[in-house]
Amino acid sequence: MKKANNGNKLWILLSLGIIVLLTVNILISGCSTRGGVSESNGDTSLPYDGQELVVSGSTTLLQVSEAWAFAFMEKFGGTIIVNGGGSGSGIADLINGVSELANSSREIKDEELEAAKAAGLDVQEYLVLFDGIAVIVSSNVPVEDLTIEQLSKIYTGEITNWKDVSGDDTEIIITARDSSSGTGEYFLEEVIQLGKTMEDNDYSDMALRLQSNADIVNQVKENDNAIGYIGLGYLEQSLKIVKVEGIEPSIDTVKDASYPISRGLYVYAPDKDLTEIGQAYINFILSYEGQDIGLEEGFVSLN
Repeated sequence: MKKANNGNKLWILLSLGIIVLLTVNILISGCSTRGGVSESNGDTSLPYDGQELVVSGSTTLLQVSEAWAFAFMEKFGGTIIVNGGGSGSGIADLINGVSELANSSREIKDEELEAAKAAGLDVQEYLVLFDGIAVIVSSNVPVEDLTIEQLSKIYTGEITNWKDVSGDDTEIIITARDSSSGTGEYFLEEVIQLGKTMEDNDYSDMALRLQSNADIVNQVKENDNAIGYIGLGYLEQSLKIVKVEGIEPSIDTVKDASYPISRGLYVYAPDKDLTEIGQAYINFILSYEGQDIGLEEGFVSLN
């Protein structure tokens, strides 16, 4: 009888142990996390939840801006809407109150500053990244290197055949950015107009004017005998890159300024009307984390 009694006690203890373990497991499950925030205290809010920011402009900065926005919202909350449209459109949106921040792949123009002042805005400029403009050609084009002067003559229509720049006897198909593009304007001034020394120079009427870096990539990849230019962040392994003045575009050659077609990228903001989330977003993209995201997207960081 004594042995049976001990057996019963052991069974009872084991049963109680199982019940305790199940209870603890249920309690732990009830305090699980969602989105990395514990629900046990009922507080899942982030600093900028409920606030919204609209950014528009440069398509060169579109991809990296989307990456910045995603990382910011994940860390700090809020809603950030990023639109393209080109640098000129972004600055116009800022002046007209459509967006709070304007992405631009060129410096703001004097007439745009005057329009901003007329609208009561004191526009502030933030240099956010450095970029190089890569010249690309169709895979069938054997040309490996072009000078700035040759590029100028190609884009003005003075050179129309690849044989004139050590290529095959075929017509050159020119692709370029449209008139609202900061990249297009920069290329016009620095390359076609030879650093503004030939201000009468302009794009050839035969140039296909396209809205984005991606459009130029597609045109050059899908057609023979084409030439185009894109931001460094849009390079793909499948693209054929042409050296300019013997220098290949890369993070290193942009950083040391040896690549001839390099530039700064900007964000423009209203000074006194900048919202909390707007200032926090700018601070984020200028931080080490934000600059690392820029580096991952193929640009050159400030630090």
